[in-house]
Amino acid sequence: MALTIIFFAIVAAIIFIGIKRNVNFGLLGIIAALGIAILVKGESATQVITESFPLTLFFNLFITTLFYGFANASGAMHGVAQRIAYKFRNHSALLPFVGYVLTIVVSAMGPGAMSTPIIVSALVFSLAMQAGYHPILASLAVWSGTMVGAAMPWMSDWQNRVGTYQALLGDEYLPQIEHSVFLLMIWFTVVYTVIFIAAYFFFGGHKSHGKVEVEKPEPFAKNQKISVTVVLAVVILLVVPAFVQKIVPNPVTAWMASNLSMQLLASVGAAILAILQVANFNDVLKNQVPWGIILTVCGMMFLMKQADAMNVVTSFATPLANANLPIWLLPAALLAVNGILTYFCDGRAVSPMLQPLYPVFVALGCPVEAVFLSQMFGGTGPSFSPFSTGGAMALNGCPDELREKTVRVQMVMPWVILVFTFILSAIGVFSWFTV
Repeated sequence: MALTIIFFAIVAAIIFIGIKRNVNFGLLGIIAALGIAILVKGESATQVITESFPLTLFFNLFITTLFYGFANASGAMHGVAQRIAYKFRNHSALLPFVGYVLTIVVSAMGPGAMSTPIIVSALVFSLAMQAGYHPILASLAVWSGTMVGAAMPWMSDWQNRVGTYQALLGDEYLPQIEHSVFLLMIWFTVVYTVIFIAAYFFFGGHKSHGKVEVEKPEPFAKNQKISVTVVLAVVILLVVPAFVQKIVPNPVTAWMASNLSMQLLASVGAAILAILQVANFNDVLKNQVPWGIILTVCGMMFLMKQADAMNVVTSFATPLANANLPIWLLPAALLAVNGILTYFCDGRAVSPMLQPLYPVFVALGCPVEAVFLSQMFGGTGPSFSPFSTGGAMALNGCPDELREKTVRVQMVMPWVILVFTFILSAIGVFSWFTV
């Protein structure tokens, strides 16, 4: 327990120093991770960097933001947003919902949690700038819309969740597991839409009055046309094969869906845009790639990978399993523990560490649906944090002038979401409609 307290004291110190002295959280996280690895785990700096630094995440964030950086620098994303804003110029209050629905539609077509924010984030933030509403509504639209769309039954996550819980609980619970995944689609849609609507009113989205002052957009310039064409080609190659494969499985789209990843397509797309010189490469690299966000996410993820060495999960999970809590409170406690850890890391990295508790809770009498939904909301709600992958990805398209304003709200809002979903679990809402 002492090591766990020290670990969270380190995290608190990182946040305090980062805010007070305007130092990137990720840089401090890297230093803390190296210190823990050397002093607690007895590893060398080289060893821990090689084994634990999230290189894949770094590459994903870098190459995709570089690709869309060309489209941003050429004015293409601004041009598309300007056209949408012009269409809704007499109904500016609807623009936050346009970004939310657009994200759900794109996500539901198959790109997945990592790719969807990259596709829509720049556009949704451009809408916020055009209409002048609070940028947190843009970030929230991208984050929540991505999760709602990804919960649809034709998405790969659907079967992955069924398979994971079937392996944990056994075949005899398969009907409840499949029912749980079906309920997740409904509850994600309801809960995150309610949260978005509440934020819409709280942050004054409804106060956008009358006509937005947006002049009729000029025709796209040559470089903008090239950018839009390449972006559309990447989106089509990413989305359509996966969507077709779900409906009409065939070898061609199966190969395309498996091999034409966002990483590959973004790399090729960035190279094409660089070769065609739609924008200056050095300017894009310097001004369009959000190095600060990338450093924050990768640095904090690097730190959270040292949590095991500090007994963080054991300190939470062991008392939780032995606490003799009322049956109705166990799923809510799981949600809280998952959520606290997810605030600083990717929920997909935290959840597997807590999975041994799932069969224990079900054996004690907790409904499978309640355990599943609580775990999912605990692993997603706090991921809106700028320290977590979901929140950081939602910030991908955030302009520099809006980033600080958005990040400060994103540091607080995940706790509100966590409390809200904890209450839903504790009062038994996630136990409704069990089979």
